[in-house]
Amino acid sequence: MTTLLRTERDRRGLRAADLAREIGVHPMSILRWERRERLPGPVHIHALARVLEIEPARIAGFFDDHRAAEPAAHVPPSHRGAGLRALRLRAGVSVTTIAGAVGIPASTVYNWEAGRVRIPERHLPPLAAALDLTPTGLAARLAAPARPVPTLGAPVSPLRRLRHRCRLSQSRTAAAAGIDRHALGAWERGESTPPLAALRLLGRVYGVPVDTVARAAGVQPPHLLDRRQWQPGDLPAILRTLRQWTGLTQGQLAARCGCSSAAVRTWETGRTSPSARLLARLEHAFGLPAGALAVTR
Repeated sequence: MTTLLRTERDRRGLRAADLAREIGVHPMSILRWERRERLPGPVHIHALARVLEIEPARIAGFFDDHRAAEPAAHVPPSHRGAGLRALRLRAGVSVTTIAGAVGIPASTVYNWEAGRVRIPERHLPPLAAALDLTPTGLAARLAAPARPVPTLGAPVSPLRRLRHRCRLSQSRTAAAAGIDRHALGAWERGESTPPLAALRLLGRVYGVPVDTVARAAGVQPPHLLDRRQWQPGDLPAILRTLRQWTGLTQGQLAARCGCSSAAVRTWETGRTSPSARLLARLEHAFGLPAGALAVTR
């Protein structure tokens, strides 16, 4: 039967591997969560909510409903392990040391710390000894409320919503646009602003006008991108804007025009003006009709 997580993932055109990469887990964890064979920890519940754009309480309820529907059975006592990592680091104990003391694989310790599985009561005494705690003290620390997740309740950014509307993951978007995935994530979180060239590339990938992407990213496109606003004397600013818009360096533009980087630099600062021949090459480099730049000198 199709589940909530699978339905929301399919609506956004994400593969299990795409969703796993977005929140930093193995794809098999996504499939097990979708089948409700495993329970994600609080951090991963909020990460799923952020990527799938649904409320964390809805995801938590998805797992709670499943447990409520199961027939009553004797459940061995256990403890949640979300606070185990902090206790282990404070004690200066490695995962392999914990695993050896308790007699379990290291992967089980990682699962405890991530909140994917609970710690059985029988493992509490050797675990407490490895952490230099009493079993009662360890149980109390594990039962303490978890610290709130910083991203709880954070709204989905318009730029991320635009990507989700196109049913693309960050990795697939970055590959299609030829940009860095981590930079895309920073733009979507509002930690930095995409350059003009990136806005143009994202607009092409999303199939929308660049001003739509710019508004989503909180960027005001330069007015000089609109040829109708060009005035005589605007040539230096126009050249800077068009070069940044196309993502070219001064050296790359110089190579296209057959001149030096110093020449491009003096044009953009207004110290000199390109000849008619070089002006035509600039128009060709920027895909402009013949004579478009002549009126701005």
